[in-house]
Amino acid sequence: MRFRNLIGLIVVLVITSSASLATPVNFHGTWVEVEYWAGTGSNEAIVVIDFGVDSYGFGYKWDTGTRYGKDLMDAVDAAGSLDYTETGGFLNTISYDSYSNVGQNGWPTDWWAYFTSSDGENWETSGVGFATRELSNSSWDGWAHQTTDAWPPAHLPMTPIPEPVTIALLGLGGLLLAGRRRA
Repeated sequence: MRFRNLIGLIVVLVITSSASLATPVNFHGTWVEVEYWAGTGSNEAIVVIDFGVDSYGFGYKWDTGTRYGKDLMDAVDAAGSLDYTETGGFLNTISYDSYSNVGQNGWPTDWWAYFTSSDGENWETSGVGFATRELSNSSWDGWAHQTTDAWPPAHLPMTPIPEPVTIALLGLGGLLLAGRRRA
């Protein structure tokens, strides 16, 4: 009994001492750390925002009807502390965590490239803007900050994958809960 309490205390201390509040999620076969979810419904999409140093994942849920990449960004913006600006369908700035107004100087040396993926690992440049890119259940959108005028963009989004320790702690927590129910 004391051993379980000690393990539980260690798990709580490790989780609460973590700087990141992101939750590891198995999103249709790919693990991703999701900062927060926006919306409700049975359809899900992920957007990855990659600042070049740190990368963040955000989830979007909806029930029916056609949704676009812009709907995803609007919902994530409204639901939490990510902010973005756009002009005429072009994304200007994204601010989150300690990053603010990256991309404000514009083309050709400071801009955001828009990508899509089917699995969060293999990204390709979007053939359309985010206002016309239709989402589907399990869609991945990605924005990566660029600091060169290279085309195609040189920097692809890096999906924020939870570290193995985080997944192990989740497993340990599940075992502890299962053990408590038996006791």
